[in-house]
Amino acid sequence: PNSSFTKKLMGGMEVVTLCALVHFFIVAASIVDPSSGTAPLLEFNDVFDPSGDPQAAMINMMRYPNFVTEEWSHVLTWDLFVGRWIWLDGLKRGIFTSHSVLFCNLIGPPGLLLHWATCLVTGKGLLPQNEAENIELPENE
Repeated sequence: PNSSFTKKLMGGMEVVTLCALVHFFIVAASIVDPSSGTAPLLEFNDVFDPSGDPQAAMINMMRYPNFVTEEWSHVLTWDLFVGRWIWLDGLKRGIFTSHSVLFCNLIGPPGLLLHWATCLVTGKGLLPQNEAENIELPENE
């Protein structure tokens, strides 16, 4: 985590942005060519219908190659985004993060929980200060 290569690669938002662009391309290509294995919109809506069976709808969506590809790139992008945040928080506050970043990239949210647990165990505090408090809003808001 402290190598110059890691800092150069993950210090900016380029890698996360690249993954987000790949995700956007997959979604756009799926919309433009629905014959390429894209799930029908009505089936996608069932995933968010609490009166139905959202879990069954999600399982059903996995039959469509474009949905699986979209979900994979979606999860990868968010895991990288959160993993990068964990890494930066560790650098700022002197917290060991390799295990948390690994878990974040392998199984997602538990990596963030592991980072917070590490923060508590090392006495660094659960969360950094509320960063939004340091931002001055324009007077008209």
